[in-house]
Amino acid sequence: MFRRRLPPDLRDALRAAERAGRALPRRGRWRRRLAMLLPGALVPSLLVILAVVVMRDRGAVPPEGQGRIVMPAPDPSPPAARSGPPAMPRVIYGGSAPAPAQVAAPTDPFALRAAVVDGDTLAYGGERLRLNGIDAPEMGQLCERQGGGYHCGEQARAALNRILGSGALTCEAIGTDRYHRRVVRCVNAEGQDIAAAMVAAGWAMAYRRYSVDYVPQEDEARAHGRGIWAGRFEPPWDWRQRQGY
Repeated sequence: MFRRRLPPDLRDALRAAERAGRALPRRGRWRRRLAMLLPGALVPSLLVILAVVVMRDRGAVPPEGQGRIVMPAPDPSPPAARSGPPAMPRVIYGGSAPAPAQVAAPTDPFALRAAVVDGDTLAYGGERLRLNGIDAPEMGQLCERQGGGYHCGEQARAALNRILGSGALTCEAIGTDRYHRRVVRCVNAEGQDIAAAMVAAGWAMAYRRYSVDYVPQEDEARAHGRGIWAGRFEPPWDWRQRQGY
């Protein structure tokens, strides 16, 4: 039906082309027919239109909500205000149990007459007072000097007795340890800091875990080989841990 509408000369040309194209591969037949049917300028135009459509489809913006990452909106509410600085732990000696409260400000100085319990502990009536910033050998602890052992805990207690003298002290409480003892800083009747004197004499160590107040005295005692520094010893905190308390 289509061929009847063509002019006779065009029809004859198509027939001749069809006969000539039978020898070509099947893939090239429709291209020859299309080239003969369409004007020469139309084919490039169609190719340009197809290229534009393809490029537009590739660069198209995806629909709203598809293929896009939506970031959450920032929270407009301000952060919660802090009520104040975090609480500091109390001074604790011995063990690693958590401290229940904060360090108290030093109290007003108070006078007392104390007795010696060991190299870093005093007795005041029925109360025990722990000297701040030092750790002395424990009662029952052995140290080594000149190739032999000796009871360095007892030596430390004797040294503190000598430093106390009459036992009259002026102290200030600066906290509480895990055993509910008041931790104190005290001076004797001559105004001498008794904890500093113990470390300088070599019968206590600076308890750096809680205070570095007496590090210079410890360095001096070590340099001169005083007290426990004259031989070999185990730091009191290590000895307690090895003993299980």
